[in-house]
Amino acid sequence: MKQKHDKIETLKLFASAFLFALVIAGFFAISKAEAVSYSNFVRTVNNDRQIGNPDAAVTIIVYADFQCYWCRKFEENDLPRITEDYVKTGKIFIQFRDFPLTLIHKYAFKGAEYADCAAFQGKYMPVRSLLYKHQKDWTEIGDLYYFLKTHAKGAINLRKEEICVKSGLAKRLIKSNISSGMSAKVSGTPTLFIYQGLILYKKVTGYRPFPVINKILQGALQ
Repeated sequence: MKQKHDKIETLKLFASAFLFALVIAGFFAISKAEAVSYSNFVRTVNNDRQIGNPDAAVTIIVYADFQCYWCRKFEENDLPRITEDYVKTGKIFIQFRDFPLTLIHKYAFKGAEYADCAAFQGKYMPVRSLLYKHQKDWTEIGDLYYFLKTHAKGAINLRKEEICVKSGLAKRLIKSNISSGMSAKVSGTPTLFIYQGLILYKKVTGYRPFPVINKILQGALQ
């Protein structure tokens, strides 16, 4: 009788161990799938959040906040001229990064989420431009979905946009951008890091009129 009892207990222990192993294997499989998914998301978004020739002599990394007034001034006054004079001519490569100032801008983080999810659809620059152009509109209502439905109808797939935002992938990337910005001592927006190759030439914090930026870029290209 004791042998039978011991055999049952052994089988129970074996079954428990087997189930535990299955749970652990499942956990790591899920974690691996999520990691691959996030990796693909970051690669796709970063590829779309950049303009120009990656082999250009000068690279600008722009940290910005979609609810920031001075970021909008940069978008409206400086970026078009930088793009025309330097990006289209292959001299400068620009990468955009998120740095929402959540303590003072209530909807900046959400704006970045929708912009990055638009980037996942290959539509970062159009949505970026819309968010800055109509900054007052969406920051007053705080409803990014309604804003895009009204202003970007047909330009992006809103269903995919919502699925992306709810997935949390954009949130994770934005937090990573904030962390890298803080490590680089970003203290306000916009902040531009201007590189000659891999060497930092100039850090520009805050908005500067195009003539000032233009002089800096000319120096970086010499």
